[in-house]
Amino acid sequence: MKKLLITLCLLAVNACSNNDDKPVNPVDSLPPITQTGEDTFACLINGKPFFSSYKRRASYTYTEDGYTFSISGSRYDDEGIKTVSLVGLDISNLIEEKNYLLESEMSGNFYGRYAIYNSGITAYSSSHDTPGVLNITKIDLDEGFVSGTFEFIANDGEGNILSFTDGRFDLEF
Repeated sequence: MKKLLITLCLLAVNACSNNDDKPVNPVDSLPPITQTGEDTFACLINGKPFFSSYKRRASYTYTEDGYTFSISGSRYDDEGIKTVSLVGLDISNLIEEKNYLLESEMSGNFYGRYAIYNSGITAYSSSHDTPGVLNITKIDLDEGFVSGTFEFIANDGEGNILSFTDGRFDLEF
């Protein structure tokens, strides 16, 4: 009986032991912030890690209306394709290493967007009321990559709000 009790106690202690490999803080599970074109895109959405595992992209183009700058990361799971996008639409100046406000989805603005594509589209966007920040920390047009960080709050127009924090990207064009 004594051996059984000791065995059960050891099993209980072992089952409750901490897994030292698992990060305590969710941000610790995100890839490091880099500035070398490492092909990374990740953030926390309402405190939970979002890793782009499908179609990480960066683009920077010029049309007669101005520059369009876009960074996005997607993942595919049982709910569909989920995409976080940071976009500067019809921007009049060259993109520089600085902070940009993520406001509403309009020409001349930068904005943040989150969309879930399944049988339809559920979309959340940043707004003028609660602007976020896109920080371009490195843009190298010769080497063809852009790096930075971001955070924003987005809503779906029906009162549902998501918070995007600790975002980081290091993508090739």
